[in-house]
Amino acid sequence: MKRRGVVAALLVLPVFMTCVRAADGVPSEEQRLGVVFVANQAEIAAAQLALRRSGSRSVQAYARRIIVEHGQVQQEIMALTNSAGTQPQRSATSNAMTKQSQTDLARLDESSMYDFDDLYLERETGYLGQLVNTVDDGIRTTGNADVKTLLVRMRPSFILQLDQAQRLKILIGSRGLRR
Repeated sequence: MKRRGVVAALLVLPVFMTCVRAADGVPSEEQRLGVVFVANQAEIAAAQLALRRSGSRSVQAYARRIIVEHGQVQQEIMALTNSAGTQPQRSATSNAMTKQSQTDLARLDESSMYDFDDLYLERETGYLGQLVNTVDDGIRTTGNADVKTLLVRMRPSFILQLDQAQRLKILIGSRGLRR
């Protein structure tokens, strides 16, 4: 029963983020980068938790990949904003993402050892799906060529991560398959 509540809370994230994005209005380039920056921080934090909690070598390998790739995106965002003389800006969307990430991490940390992998991968598919949508929206609406280039470059990595999380979720959820 507790697992269903966690899964339901994780599935609410995309709907919640859409509502928050609409409340923000048109974000500035710095706010748009701030949302991606916060999403990367959330991905790294969840992956670090997965390294500590997961008993699956496949999930741990996936988490290591997440840490490396999202760390590289963080560096690219900081390099872009530093060269422009700005910083990623907070917004209602990034603040909501931070709060949701903290809630997700607490729920994942409280989960049993047996449920952790399933819950982590469920979180990943929802969160990465929303991140891809956010990046797609940014590509369509940004007027800044440097921001658009950065978003276009990071998008394939996020899609591959989402695909891998979906595949791992199927593999982990299959009875009789070793982790």
